[in-house]
Amino acid sequence: MNEIEFRRSLKIDVTVLEVWIEQGWVVPDASLKERHFRDADLARARLILDLSERMGVNEAGVDVVMDLVDQLHGLRGTLRELIAAIHGQDADVKRRILALCDTDREDE
Repeated sequence: MNEIEFRRSLKIDVTVLEVWIEQGWVVPDASLKERHFRDADLARARLILDLSERMGVNEAGVDVVMDLVDQLHGLRGTLRELIAAIHGQDADVKRRILALCDTDREDE
């Protein structure tokens, strides 16, 4: 969606969006002449609104939350890659990996 559609759906003005982009909380695709936003950008923007307007989180707090969201997203991608790599192993290797995971849980 373009910038106008994005702002209208969120009911925010240009200055708010500029702050979010400057902070790196929302990163539109700027490869074309105008900015374009994905569904993920819209979801992030709704989270930012929830945090700042509904929950009263200040800018520094929003920055921390968005950084944690990004870290979590990166971790999920890494875990998907790890699972794919494990699935590519033979049955004996898979059993050893599972046994090690079970042993680690028992030590907790």
